[in-house]
Amino acid sequence: MITIHPRINQQNYTYTPALKHKAENVNFKGSSAFTKQLDIILKQGHATFKQENKLIKLLHKFMQKNLSHRKLLGEGHYGKVYKIDSKYVLKVFNKEQNFADILDGLSQGKFKNLKTYYGEPVAEFYDVYVLKNMSPKTLHVPAGIPKKFKKFYSEEECLQYYEKIYLPLFASVSQKSYNAIARDCAELNKMKDGEYYLNFDYCNPNNFVLAGKSLRITDDIYKTSIPNPNTAADLLEVFLDKLTEYTFLPKLNKDMIPFQREIFKKIIIAANKCKLPLGDNLSGCLTEWEVITQNICNFKYSHTEIIKNLKNFQTKISSERKRVKETEKYLNKIISESPVTL
Repeated sequence: MITIHPRINQQNYTYTPALKHKAENVNFKGSSAFTKQLDIILKQGHATFKQENKLIKLLHKFMQKNLSHRKLLGEGHYGKVYKIDSKYVLKVFNKEQNFADILDGLSQGKFKNLKTYYGEPVAEFYDVYVLKNMSPKTLHVPAGIPKKFKKFYSEEECLQYYEKIYLPLFASVSQKSYNAIARDCAELNKMKDGEYYLNFDYCNPNNFVLAGKSLRITDDIYKTSIPNPNTAADLLEVFLDKLTEYTFLPKLNKDMIPFQREIFKKIIIAANKCKLPLGDNLSGCLTEWEVITQNICNFKYSHTEIIKNLKNFQTKISSERKRVKETEKYLNKIISESPVTL
């Protein structure tokens, strides 16, 4: 049995007992012996043989004692993330044994221009990675339904969480924070790895996390042959259509629509602000646009008409301020002229 309180904002929300362990983690402060040794090595830019051996011993000691549910911050298809301390977390892959017996990589700052991305390893130990802690002082809440929440509660309770906790909370996130996410998507579109383009992992909504008042992105960045792979359609799917990595929103609730429309509005304003591609040139993304606009947000305008007008703002209005203003004005018109009818 869970208790959900619908009166909610970024700093005032609760349900029990699902957030209990996370709240305990937030109260842990200070730097571990492992962190202190790692910081010395990072400052040097390399490790001596003696330093590496000491660091690996400290890591093994931590793993033996702390890979528990209490320290678990999140999990995905390939691995779990555990809190080391207020500065770092440990990503451990899902397999019978993790060796972590060699320090074979330190951060090169390849993605330092991405301000909301926390998935780049600070240090790699063969098969476990150390990452920056994205929320050292605050509770972090992933988009969709948290994977470890889904383990303990029924499908009905999970949907109740999505409707009463997730949607109101993420609808209340500032426009500035959505702008930052869209900006990083646009920045990643400009980067390449050899012949390949790069994109965030949009399959699992839990890869997008609200840490305090800021949205952040975690997990790996993938290679693709498709140019401009990061789109507004991907963000719409993550924040409005996906419940978990493998499940989509099964039904509509009239009470959810105002929150869904607010999230839609903030994502699209953010996308047009930085001219993030809408994704309409990809068949899968075009289908997602139809689902979001017609089924989830219940708009009376076709998805093709909405996309056409949004693209016109991107291509014809050079002033960022004016482009944002016109986009917001247009979205307000769509919303006001689309009474909810289910």
